[in-house]
Amino acid sequence: MRVLYALVTLTLCAGAAAIGVALAPGGGGAVAATGPEGFAGAVRPPGAMAPDLRLRDADGQLVRMDSLSGGPVVVTFIYSHCQDTCPGQVQSIRGALDDVGRDVPVLGISVDPANDTPASAKRFVNQQHMTGRMRFLLGSERELAPIWRAYGIAPQRGQLDHSAYVVLVDARGRQRVGFPHTLLTDADLAHDLRRLGA
Repeated sequence: MRVLYALVTLTLCAGAAAIGVALAPGGGGAVAATGPEGFAGAVRPPGAMAPDLRLRDADGQLVRMDSLSGGPVVVTFIYSHCQDTCPGQVQSIRGALDDVGRDVPVLGISVDPANDTPASAKRFVNQQHMTGRMRFLLGSERELAPIWRAYGIAPQRGQLDHSAYVVLVDARGRQRVGFPHTLLTDADLAHDLRRLGA
């Protein structure tokens, strides 16, 4: 009886350990759980295109979505004074790029145009160790609102938090996969970037 109990306990522990490895955030050899289309993230609606944007980054350089075609693009929605979700999202993106082993374009689009400035955007990017790896895009509410709408994003409004989301755009300019910040992991994002050709 003791032998049987020991075998059952050992089997349950091994199963729990295997589940823990599969669900562990951030990699460490974790395997992404994928849906029927093979993506770890949520597949975006068919035909959802990335809007062509014309925004300036924190250095004043013009950024156009159509100039980034040819491979996947990571799009996220952040604000420079954020202390929780935005740094977490950007760190997951950073970890995914490290896992993939090469950079792809990363666009951080402001959701707080009244308070995001070139100086605060540069400081945020620098604090996240993403200088040269992510472009923080700024603009007026009038310029940003059509982009928010195209991605289904609610901006920061006083005490109401913005939609914290990461979207992968494919080489043809389609919104392919999305991750809410609560489900975003380095490993899953890296998996989907590889699947899109990164």
